[in-house]
Order: sequence, then structure tokens, then C-alpha cells
Amino acid sequence: MGQPKLETLAQRTIHAEDGRRWRVREARAHEVPGAMGPSCLIFDAGHVCRRVWHYPEQWVDLEDSLLLEVMEHPR
Repeated sequence: MGQPKLETLAQRTIHAEDGRRWRVREARAHEVPGAMGPSCLIFDAGHVCRRVWHYPEQWVDLEDSLLLEVMEHPR
């Protein structure tokens, strides 16, 4: 078994109202232990990282505030 690999499919940067900047990227999860799907969104603010497995297909087109809602309240 090879090393887990997260292949980036798309990414963008968003800004929260508190001034925090998040790098959001969609990653295909190859051989990732505990993977709950074929891909996920990874929200990274430097000191905080969150992974969301269920998200809208057109997430890249959402307004920043709506994408932050996806992170805060995953389905």
C-alpha cells in the first residue's frame, strides 16, 4: 500500500467576517485512511484545518459566506 495522497482538483481563497483567510481546496482522497468519500473539501486557515466530505458540486462558484456555511454546517 502506498502513501496516502491528496490530489488537489480545485482551490480558492475566501475571507471570513472576522478577517480570517481560508484556503479551500477540493482534494481527491487516494488511499487516505478513514476517507468518507472519493473527495473532500479542505479548509485551511494556517492554525486551523477542517475537512468536509459532503459539499455542493459547484462549491467553487459559491459566495465566500455560503462556502463558510458549508464548512460550519456540513450535511
